[in-house]
Amino acid sequence: MGDGCMMEGISHEVCSLAGTLKLGKLLAFYDDNGISIDGHVEGWFTDDTARRFEAYGWHVVRDVDGHDAEAIQRAINAARAVTDKPSLLMCKTVIGFGSPNKAGHPTMCTARRWVTPKLPPRAMP
Repeated sequence: MGDGCMMEGISHEVCSLAGTLKLGKLLAFYDDNGISIDGHVEGWFTDDTARRFEAYGWHVVRDVDGHDAEAIQRAINAARAVTDKPSLLMCKTVIGFGSPNKAGHPTMCTARRWVTPKLPPRAMP
């Protein structure tokens, strides 16, 4: 799940249900890069995602370096140790990580610039 996904009501309804049903084998990765398809989310996406998921009845693994495979594996192991509730692994990342000219840039979020020219005029957003 990404920042944009967390803004959609349906994702929260499903996550609330997963907590209620105590789906202990469910692991969800939250790609917290601070960018959605609409751009940077600071200033308008102000949820405390960890606390929200804890309120849903989830186990939350915070502060996972989403660019470190060993840190991700440790988070997965911690999540698997909890068997009576779903787990959210909060991975802090930089969109476009490793790209010298695009890292952290919101345009990395969408393929719109690649798709739009191929759409017929009536389908253009």
